[in-house]
Amino acid sequence: MKKIAKKVTLAEQAYEYIKKLIMIGELKPGDELPEEKLAMELGISRTPLREALKRLAVDALIELKQPRPAVVADFTQQDVEEIMELRRLLEIYGLQEWPEADLERIVADMKQNAELQRQAIQEKDFVRFMDLDEEFHSLLCSNHRNRRLKEIIKGINTGGSRAFMLVSDTIAGSSKMAYAEHLAIIEAIEQGNFQEAKQQLAVHLNNIEYRLLKYITREDL
Repeated sequence: MKKIAKKVTLAEQAYEYIKKLIMIGELKPGDELPEEKLAMELGISRTPLREALKRLAVDALIELKQPRPAVVADFTQQDVEEIMELRRLLEIYGLQEWPEADLERIVADMKQNAELQRQAIQEKDFVRFMDLDEEFHSLLCSNHRNRRLKEIIKGINTGGSRAFMLVSDTIAGSSKMAYAEHLAIIEAIEQGNFQEAKQQLAVHLNNIEYRLLKYITREDL
């Protein structure tokens, strides 16, 4: 039976469009998002736009300030600490051992993702790198049976990706370090050592928090 392709809704298109503008820095922290103007730009009604804005708020990318326009969120030290605490709790728990029959396939998927990360870094396409980073972390929990857990992790990582983009003056070095840490996680999974994989993931998440906090407090990395 032929699989029916999922139709992208207007709300999803608006969500992706605004998210990308935030991630590449065209929309900056504190910028207002007036519904009427955005709806006209996108050629849609306010109903799908409001749905998109709600999703962006869940991802911690914007703040809803009704009845005033929503604004692009700013990241504080507390924001980073809270996001990374959640990521440690959920992602390390979400990383579970794969059945031996599936291990080769998932490792191949991770290696392919990592190679695309390497290419994105080489080409200085850091928006692409962030998309791949988010995909990599989704792969880590893809074996977990809890669909809602995986959706929450994906949502938190979207906000985390934007926080990573804020490290604009050190993003090249930060991306290289994240890539190397991803390789260490893959190596442990490929060896079937999931305890080591969890430890490497914990190190990786701790390092992300360190890099973000160093940037936010304007200390030298």
